[in-house]
Amino acid sequence: MSHPDTATDRPTITQFTDPMCTWCWGSEPVIRHLRTAFGAQVRIGYVMGGLVEDFDGFYDAANDIAAPSDVAPHWLDAAERHGMPVDVEIFEANPARSTYPASVAFAAARQQDVDLAHRYLRRLREAYATQVRNVNERDVQVDLARSVGLDVDDFTAALDDGTARAAFEDDLSRTRDAGVQAFPTYHIQGPSGSRRATGFASFDTLAAELRSVAPSLEPSSPPPVRRFVAAYGPVATREVAEVYDLDDDHARQVLESLVDDGALVRERRGTGLFWQTTDGGDD
Repeated sequence: MSHPDTATDRPTITQFTDPMCTWCWGSEPVIRHLRTAFGAQVRIGYVMGGLVEDFDGFYDAANDIAAPSDVAPHWLDAAERHGMPVDVEIFEANPARSTYPASVAFAAARQQDVDLAHRYLRRLREAYATQVRNVNERDVQVDLARSVGLDVDDFTAALDDGTARAAFEDDLSRTRDAGVQAFPTYHIQGPSGSRRATGFASFDTLAAELRSVAPSLEPSSPPPVRRFVAAYGPVATREVAEVYDLDDDHARQVLESLVDDGALVRERRGTGLFWQTTDGGDD
């Protein structure tokens, strides 16, 4: 059986990723830009790469990280560069000792419904990066599953019967076989071949790679900002800036005007702001 994210009936961009990787979190604006520009023309998928199995045996020499408490300065530095909000209180309040349980939870969601699993991955990232919630904890995983519309009984069954863990192990094998050593890494495949991009790639870079393997792709203009926020909210300022090709200050002005009109509400989390429609929103 083919993997649900590797079908070749349309161009596919697969992100090798991890729910707690700050650069993957920082890539969310680019992913949303790809979704709004190409829509159903492009399939987007995720493979869990397993960033940290156990912090007790982990050391990242490049960033001088040997324990969860060492991650906070790295996150703040990365956030300055990628622009997505972070709240480093998680590393004092309730840091994760591994990124594997959250990855297994994503695998449980993916077994049930790929589209809902993508929403779920977003919620995992958002909860850990900006809401001081340890997404390795079962009650948090279940709450997030319920929030995106997953069947909670099926979700917990997949966690308990070992099938989600087995699916995650398959992802780890795919990651090793692909020689992936940094997150995010992208595999782009289409009728005219395949390409690869490693690290924090821009929309222009990924769009160019997609068009190189699928020359017939035609990007669309984004919808009105309020409709984008309604579809994807809560969204960070940087996401609106990315999708609408604005600087962050201009994007915030646009969003503030919609707050003044009563269309949106804002919420501060950590180093930034999130926005959603007054009746909520979900991607």
